[in-house]
Amino acid sequence: MLNLPEKVEIMEVCPRDGWQNHKTMISTEMKIKYIKRMIDCGAKKMDVTSFVNPKAVPQMGDAFDVVAGVSDYADEKGCVLSGLALNQKGVDNARKAGLTDVSFVLSVSEEHNLRNSKRTIKESLETFLALAESAEGLAITLALPCVFGSPFGDEIPMKRVTDIIDKAFAAGVTEIGLADTAGISTPGHTREVLQHLAGFVDFDHVSIHLHDTRGMGLANAYVALEEGITKFDASMGAMGGCPFVPGAKGNIGTEDLINMFEQMGVATGYDLQMVIETAVEMGREIDAELVSSMANLCAQK
Repeated sequence: MLNLPEKVEIMEVCPRDGWQNHKTMISTEMKIKYIKRMIDCGAKKMDVTSFVNPKAVPQMGDAFDVVAGVSDYADEKGCVLSGLALNQKGVDNARKAGLTDVSFVLSVSEEHNLRNSKRTIKESLETFLALAESAEGLAITLALPCVFGSPFGDEIPMKRVTDIIDKAFAAGVTEIGLADTAGISTPGHTREVLQHLAGFVDFDHVSIHLHDTRGMGLANAYVALEEGITKFDASMGAMGGCPFVPGAKGNIGTEDLINMFEQMGVATGYDLQMVIETAVEMGREIDAELVSSMANLCAQK
């Protein structure tokens, strides 16, 4: 019989990863409304926006206003807000906005990193190590896209991944995020990668970020749970996708992940029914076609 954890932590990433690709601009007021609703659903950690060039990702152009509109409510409810950054300027802006948690993105795919941040892996790593050593007062997570495979066909050597992780921890980083950015991993491959990394990093300090491009997101999450991962990213309504990965679909749906875990007896701290109802209402208000199973099941009733 499987030795499963009693509970897991699910970080809600819809406000950042879920909305960044949405074709219709979402008003700041609408974002604030649904971020607060997500917190009411039980989110204790949330990827709330990204501090990137608004010309590249227009949907995130109101980052400062969004953070200002939800910070007090999040503090009151005990939800930690995080923002994404690709460079020193992004980290500085996250700090100016009042965030204490930042995710710095460094892809382990050379091609993806060039498209995502217009830098080589070496250049991004040098930038990251410099800011990590000077980031007093900030909790920085190093997010590693494409750990489970590159959509551009370039090889992802595990030694590259472990070298980056080693250097990050040496610089004082305590959290690592592993991402299947293109949603191309299989359960077998996910297990293989995680079993390899288990010898290099304590999974208490690792989260996993899975996309569902080929319909294997939940299966990969199940394998990750078996391998000792207890921190997961998920997006309400299964919204999301990387602007720099052609054809990438959304993240695993928060409501689908909660349903799977709760059915297995693993607590999440979320109110599943409230998450489903919020996802359905959000989809209607922002004109989003939700693809999560639980949201669609509810919408059809």
